Amino acid sequence: MDTETVIAAVQSELQRHNWDFFVDEPPAIGQGGNGVVVPGCPACKKRLNTLGQFMEHISNDVIPQAIKAAIRNTAP
Repeated sequence: MDTETVIAAVQSELQRHNWDFFVDEPPAIGQGGNGVVVPGCPACKKRLNTLGQFMEHISNDVIPQAIKAAIRNTAP
């Protein structure tokens, strides 16, 4: 297993996640629907109201899955 490959894969996955806004139950009211814009992780569509919740999401949800996927994809 190549450590550099695993690190690159985990970094790539982490860069997909950010604390931003996304439309929950699209389309949004501005688009003629009844969805609402909520804070959270658009990549996961997970509602997060604080930076602390976002950091917990990264450490508890994203990093473990990214490491498992990177190891599985680089295993011989």
